[in-house]
Amino acid sequence: MLGDDERAWGLAVALGSAKSCVGQRPMRFYRPVFFFALCGLLAWVPTRAQSMARPMLAGELGGTLKVFKFPWAPELVWRVQITSLADARLHLHLFADAPGARMQMRVAIDSNLDAGTWTLREGRLDPAIWLPRLAPQLSPTLAGAVAEGDMELRGDGVIRGGQLEGRMMIEWRRGAVRHASQGWALEDIALEGDFIFEQNPARWSSVSPLRLTIGSITTGRFGARNLLVRAQIDERLLPQIEEARVEIAGGEIEAAPFTLPLSPLMIQVALTIRRIGLADAVALVPTGLAEAQGRVQGALQLGWSKALGLQIGAGRLDLVPDEPMMLRLAPAPGLLSASVPERFALLPAWLGPMTRRLAPLNPGYADLVAIELGRTALKVESLEVRLTPEGDVQGHSARVLIQARPALDGTSVGPVSFEIGVKGPLAYVLRLGAENGSTLSLR
Repeated sequence: MLGDDERAWGLAVALGSAKSCVGQRPMRFYRPVFFFALCGLLAWVPTRAQSMARPMLAGELGGTLKVFKFPWAPELVWRVQITSLADARLHLHLFADAPGARMQMRVAIDSNLDAGTWTLREGRLDPAIWLPRLAPQLSPTLAGAVAEGDMELRGDGVIRGGQLEGRMMIEWRRGAVRHASQGWALEDIALEGDFIFEQNPARWSSVSPLRLTIGSITTGRFGARNLLVRAQIDERLLPQIEEARVEIAGGEIEAAPFTLPLSPLMIQVALTIRRIGLADAVALVPTGLAEAQGRVQGALQLGWSKALGLQIGAGRLDLVPDEPMMLRLAPAPGLLSASVPERFALLPAWLGPMTRRLAPLNPGYADLVAIELGRTALKVESLEVRLTPEGDVQGHSARVLIQARPALDGTSVGPVSFEIGVKGPLAYVLRLGAENGSTLSLR
């Protein structure tokens, strides 16, 4: 009969040769579980063996594994090293590699394989490889986007009932996402998150708010900077957005707290707009204005989903009173002059040519034509933008009400009031302006 030491060393030699026997061919998920169960048979090894100068156990297994059941998910190459049997625990060193991903984990687990500790010593993801895989799943428009930066995972915790529990931290530094063909870029991205996860009941939640910052956002039509998003992940894996704001057009847009469903991704948020530069808004949105100076403030509802796209809800914008506003109309013949005569008729029309010859010119007519053709700028006294996507009583999805007077002195025109009306889906109108640079015709 073999003694305890001989039996232990015989098992060590057998496990040490496992890699040459089975580790060179792909293995399914249950193979590592079977391997750990086999190691559990060594629980009978006498405790006195712990004091031996030579290790009681050494071996290695490896294979391939499809972790995620998605066509775009890469295959994982894994390897497990058994380093020692000490303190009545099995000590393992786990390695996993995939294109753009690397992980190293230390595990100490008892002979029953249901209790122990774990530490994620190294976890790295390469956004340059993973974004092209994930982007088309989020939105077809993201296909072709490229990313860069360093993404790191760290964590530690315990094993209960054979399941991992603990804390996981994620960090993305020096990040960027760009889409050359669509002409937009997100630069200076930083992401930090700290989570805990449990198995009974199964849940993830935030230790501290997930924090995302983007230094600059550039597109072919506008730019923004200093985007900040802070979110908590609740037990249902739903992000609760606690804070979201961005600087744009010299002002700021801030979102009220909202929930962000991920499956499917859908956004419904109330926005507060503070001191947005009208010049940038005119360049972005087809307003019927050739140019404008000044700032607006207000609030509106915004929505987005993969199925419906951009949805503009009800809202209102007003002139910021402490800053002068000037604007110039895009050419709209007849907008103002159609409602006034070019000449004043002093004689009855039946007198024929004499009636026109003796009819004096309306001194304000030429000035009105200059305004409606965009030749004369207006100093705005009040401005009000009303967004009604369902349509108001006249069927307008948006209306701009303006009261102004000519910016130049010496004209014969006093205050003028007019309205810019938008009919049709507001989101389509805004997208038309953003993508094609279109301008609305004034009526």
